[in-house]
Amino acid sequence: MIKKLIFQNKWLFFWDLLFNFSLQINNMAKPVKETIQKIASECQESGATKWEAMKILKELEQYPGTEQQKRKKALEILEEINPEAAKTFASFERLRVFTSREKREAFDRGNIIKSLLKETSVSRAVAEKIGGEVEDKIKDLKINYLNTHLIREMVNVKLLEYGHEPIYIEYARLGLPVFEVKKKLTEGNFENNEIMKEYNWMHAIPKEARELHFDSAIHIFAPEDFSTKIFSYSAFFEGTKEDLATEAKKNDSFLTYPTTLSAFNYSITSKKNITGKKNSDEIKSATKIFSLLEKRQIEVALFSDFEWEKFNSKKKQAIETAEILLNNKSNIFSTAISIDSKFDLKNLKKIPEKTPIINNTKERAMIFPLGVKTGTYNGILQTTAINLEKIGEMGNWKETAFFEKLEEITETIKELCEQKITLLEKHKIPKTMIEKSANAVCLSSIYYASKILKESAPEKIAEQIISNISKQGFVVTQCPDEITEKKFGAIEDRLEREEMLFAMNQKQRKIYGAIYSVKTQKEAEDKIEYVPAVEINPEANIS
Repeated sequence: MIKKLIFQNKWLFFWDLLFNFSLQINNMAKPVKETIQKIASECQESGATKWEAMKILKELEQYPGTEQQKRKKALEILEEINPEAAKTFASFERLRVFTSREKREAFDRGNIIKSLLKETSVSRAVAEKIGGEVEDKIKDLKINYLNTHLIREMVNVKLLEYGHEPIYIEYARLGLPVFEVKKKLTEGNFENNEIMKEYNWMHAIPKEARELHFDSAIHIFAPEDFSTKIFSYSAFFEGTKEDLATEAKKNDSFLTYPTTLSAFNYSITSKKNITGKKNSDEIKSATKIFSLLEKRQIEVALFSDFEWEKFNSKKKQAIETAEILLNNKSNIFSTAISIDSKFDLKNLKKIPEKTPIINNTKERAMIFPLGVKTGTYNGILQTTAINLEKIGEMGNWKETAFFEKLEEITETIKELCEQKITLLEKHKIPKTMIEKSANAVCLSSIYYASKILKESAPEKIAEQIISNISKQGFVVTQCPDEITEKKFGAIEDRLEREEMLFAMNQKQRKIYGAIYSVKTQKEAEDKIEYVPAVEINPEANIS
């Protein structure tokens, strides 16, 4: 009997070493395998033996899919080899919290304890008792959307049960019932971003898209406006300066970002022929009027076409006005230049640094808050970023699995956008604005993902990514670097990315709304023919 126990202990020791060694190997292969390692550890915490956890780890290494799909697979394996551990693991799965940081994280009752001690005068003993009881209750419930607000409500119930009403008053969350929010929405726009964000996460945004967002596979911009506003819109207005401001403000009420004013220099000169000093005074007057509204993007056109073609006779004045607007020191306007020929740039004496120059040589292209859009539409209904690095990890960086996962996520985003259109129509957003808008997808880490998938020709992968998404009817743009870093924690070398994008075929390069860096106006004239947009940045690290 003693020999048998010694033998078993030796085998347990062996499996312990092997399992821990495997976890260390996985740890070195971060971030690709850190998800699998975490799942295997959770299986062991659920009651699985080290051998069983090792078996699950090995099977998951060969199984492509999202973290949620891998967890589902792990549960299936556990149900076959250890049903009791599977039950515990399933309860753990329900203990994943949609946090206010827009991340999905493992439930930790320690956060309840910390929160109670920080926000109230409750004793640690009571805080720990309530934290444990709330955890036990959550394990017993099947909750699809466990968020911090619901956890707080459960804590408040416990506080009242134990007679701590004064503590409950300290800890209570102030808000509105869903019924009241719905009622206010039927009466008109409800401008409370925090409440609207939570309402949309719970009631408007589809479950699959919500989970991808909180797992950092995608980023849904402006979730607070999902059911009530169009993301952005560009429009050309005519009339006096007061008329322009009135029309812009009217449009703004339907939008997340203030209306982009197309060919604004033509709008200013459309009423009367003004030159010289009077022209400058007109711009000052317009700036003063618009200072009463929000800061906005404006476009100055150096050609006469589209809605402002009838003002061709004012082109000279419009170019003079563009020059003044570009050098306007006010922070009311963020200005972009629109051209239909590289020779248009010769009409300007100097172009301010980091001013986007948009190429309209082949088709209409416009600036919008997160990039450049090409096509006949004026607006962007919904903007969603895709984290290509995360997609690569989901498919273990296998090219076929990557594109299968990309297609699956693109389909989820399509469903998200269709849901938004349905909600906007109910909210009485002008039908013409909806019809004249498309949906945009911003790509994060396109160079990093393309390089890993095909180091010898990353531009070919980038072409396929852009082509596949654009065929689904999306505007495809570059995710701004600051958003990539803030939302997805990724940093990408801009020079390497631009070199790869420039190596793509002309078709994909033209439809991908990236803004390329150049050092001089001469370089801008040379490069603008081949890309959607450029900006002059003398300090840019450009080869």
